[in-house]
Amino acid sequence: MVESRFPRSQKELIKLARGAATQREFAMRLKVDKSCLSRYESGKLGAPVRVIDECLKIVANGLVEPSSPSIASALEHARMTVKCLEQ
Repeated sequence: MVESRFPRSQKELIKLARGAATQREFAMRLKVDKSCLSRYESGKLGAPVRVIDECLKIVANGLVEPSSPSIASALEHARMTVKCLEQ
């Protein structure tokens, strides 16, 4: 079975978005109380749409931004390889 980086629940989404930040740090970023964040993460309380949206943005940026330079670099290397082979 292939493991996916994509969250399948509110709990997984919030934990993935929080990353290495403490709950206190992440709660401050989201402008919510730490105890609420803890309940969102445990699935005991449904997070507001605003919190879910912010977590989705964080996760999406993490999936897109780091790979973009790698793709651009790989394409440049491929172009240079093709150029060398054509000579």
